Amino acid sequence: MPPVVATGLISVPVPGAWRRLTLIANTNSLAELAEEQVVGRLEELGIPRHHYGLARAVQSWKRALVPPDVALALWLLRECLPTADAWSRRFGMRAEDTGAAIRYIQLSLAAGESGDTDPLLLDAAKWLVSTQLADGSIPANLGFGFGEAGTTARVLRLLNRLDEPSLDPALQGMYRYLTEHALRLPNGVGWAYSRVEQTVVTGATSHVVLALLENRSSDPLIVEAVRFLLAVQDRSGGWAEVPGFSPTIHNTFNVVRAIKAAKRNSLVEAAVADDALAAAVKWFSGRMRNQRRIRDIAETAFALRLAAELDLLHVKQVEIAALRLLQQRRHWLNQSADLYAETEIVALALLECSRVLDGSDQLCASWSWRWALPELPPPFLSNGKYLHDLLYSVMRARWWVRAVDRFVSTSLVERFLGLLLGTIAALGIVDDYVTSVFVGLQPDARGIVTISVITLLLLTWITVKISWSSSVLRALRNSAGPLGVAGLLTWIFYAPAPFFPPLLAFIGLRWLIIDIVAFTTNSSGLFDRMLSRQ
Repeated sequence: MPPVVATGLISVPVPGAWRRLTLIANTNSLAELAEEQVVGRLEELGIPRHHYGLARAVQSWKRALVPPDVALALWLLRECLPTADAWSRRFGMRAEDTGAAIRYIQLSLAAGESGDTDPLLLDAAKWLVSTQLADGSIPANLGFGFGEAGTTARVLRLLNRLDEPSLDPALQGMYRYLTEHALRLPNGVGWAYSRVEQTVVTGATSHVVLALLENRSSDPLIVEAVRFLLAVQDRSGGWAEVPGFSPTIHNTFNVVRAIKAAKRNSLVEAAVADDALAAAVKWFSGRMRNQRRIRDIAETAFALRLAAELDLLHVKQVEIAALRLLQQRRHWLNQSADLYAETEIVALALLECSRVLDGSDQLCASWSWRWALPELPPPFLSNGKYLHDLLYSVMRARWWVRAVDRFVSTSLVERFLGLLLGTIAALGIVDDYVTSVFVGLQPDARGIVTISVITLLLLTWITVKISWSSSVLRALRNSAGPLGVAGLLTWIFYAPAPFFPPLLAFIGLRWLIIDIVAFTTNSSGLFDRMLSRQ
């Protein structure tokens, strides 16, 4: 079975690979082509056939209805996770908690993957089970020593969807932990963070409600938990983590999702649920009108998720918040990002919004920008050169891509930078002292010896270049640029002199310096590393 969301297909540094990928993505007809037609169409699009893998990747994104930014997030996560058999929040670091693995499973399943199409799913599930404690709970922070109710509920929900029999004993332990650690309250039941806590929180309670609903919808604890969540709604319409404090977007999202699920299962009166949700809409709309208060990437992502739950994706402020996230993609699509609190949560938010938009006849055309690839590749795709990517992104046209291809193949940027570095070196070496010495040269023995030494050095250097390039013509052609710059510098800084020996000595010395520096830096690959987006 082919991958649902193909990733990782740019494996070699092909010039203009990203621009070609964007051209493919923006060719709507390509998504509908049969697989045997793709290769033939690539030539018509002005795209070399060796980019077949890129076309197939874009096709898989389109057919799975996964926006490119979400696919790129999966791409990044599959390169970063796991690290040394541990699912950490940051690339290359030791595992801190279980959150990154939990959200990866959630994102991959939401994109349509399964254990057959994404091997990392089962790896993540088995790693989470390996962190399970003796009481059946799953810890959030691996160094804390206690399991967390909300984390255990999230893992129970996700692993249930994998339909993997080997996980059943672990799932039973999670269910048992949740049912045994409910806290009885005057207005229902709730859950604290862990068994050593006594403060009931809405976040953990909401997650447990969803887990119990998906595991055993008839559990009487669900009705009591929903009764508690409705009772602690703030008068403003939102929910706080701890009742009595200021409501937040992410807590309101958790509770809204739980109430809607209980309503669908007829575990709460529809009128009561509708009143609570209407109040939540009013509160959230007020928050979105003042978006300056929502600056955090994770909180903005939760705002999008809450808007999808409350059917508010048509609101202009919500789309503005989504666009603001895309403007920050070079931060959250980066190996240095917090994969849990930035990369994964943003991708989930965009995917959930896209699913709602695609499922509505009235909204399916909204947010059309979500299907466009970013103009520049995300930082983790470091196979090309950033400067060249800028050149490719100047215009959306196939002829421009071919023109930049020719420009890149001639290495004009590297040659210019080599000349620039050589010119700087020449200006520093041929200083006022050297100038004063050369100005005094006469066509006598001293002047002749000076010219002879410079000529000998130049001939030796040209011989070295010829032996390196195995071509006299190529060596001389590569030295033409430095000679022109040397002559220009001499004309600018010292022109009134006889040709022999001062003027000839100046030109020869500067030519030698510029040519050596330019050739050495280019042949060593210095500018390849400087221009790279590593």
